[in-house]
Amino acid sequence: MGNTFKLGVVGNPVAHSKSPEIHELFAKEFKTQLVYKKIEVPLGEFEHTVDQLIEDGYFGVNVTIPFKVDAYRYASKCSSNVRQSRAANTLKFEKNMVLAENTDGSGFVRDVKDRLGFEIRNKTILILGAGGGVRGILPTLLDEKPKSVSVANRSINRAQELADEFGIQSILYDETGSEQYDMIVNATPASLQNKVPLIGTETFEGCQLAYDLVYKAEPTPFMLMAEEGGAKQTSDGLGMLVEQAADSFEFWFGRRPKTASVYKKIRSLIKK
Repeated sequence: MGNTFKLGVVGNPVAHSKSPEIHELFAKEFKTQLVYKKIEVPLGEFEHTVDQLIEDGYFGVNVTIPFKVDAYRYASKCSSNVRQSRAANTLKFEKNMVLAENTDGSGFVRDVKDRLGFEIRNKTILILGAGGGVRGILPTLLDEKPKSVSVANRSINRAQELADEFGIQSILYDETGSEQYDMIVNATPASLQNKVPLIGTETFEGCQLAYDLVYKAEPTPFMLMAEEGGAKQTSDGLGMLVEQAADSFEFWFGRRPKTASVYKKIRSLIKK
């Protein structure tokens, strides 16, 4: 038997994460031996926790909210995606180095284009929220040449910071109903709290795809609101989770697993 690789997902909270099940399925495809754990990190303890994981022989970790910017700052060497977004969701520990990648954008774009059949080029896009998750998806999303991208956030300063950095538009929540958008992305944690973002149903008039980065067994409050507002198609973020996980797996091991059957199995697992 070869090496057993120690991996995990660090965040707060992480109890709901299906990353262990996803990576175990990926490992079976390539007969890779791994142990993958959920590691809840107290706020303010990211560096100390990762230091300890390295000492304990971990090969790498996925990083989820709210530590993606911390992961970027912690890394010794960053990919161009990470440098652009200043956020990382995957770390690899190698020869006293911490290598950082961000697969959120590639996972999001692949799910939207391949599974959902939505073409991003020349589309108008509204993103709700301005956290590390949005930073992660923006570079890859902008590579697809959308017509426009607007970011709305409760704190206009955070939205404006992203707008200045990425050359997009920042707007207030109460301004979202004055335009029509082809795709609306919910990158707020509202669905985790069984709430909806601070927008009206009229925002979804003419919307072709409403996409929630959160995933649940049932349609999220955002998805239900989008349907009520007339969105033609809705999706939660499970497909993105599986696709970004496959890209993380490739970053660690150099081989990208197949995702279609894994998506179906995790969807079934969540419903149970």
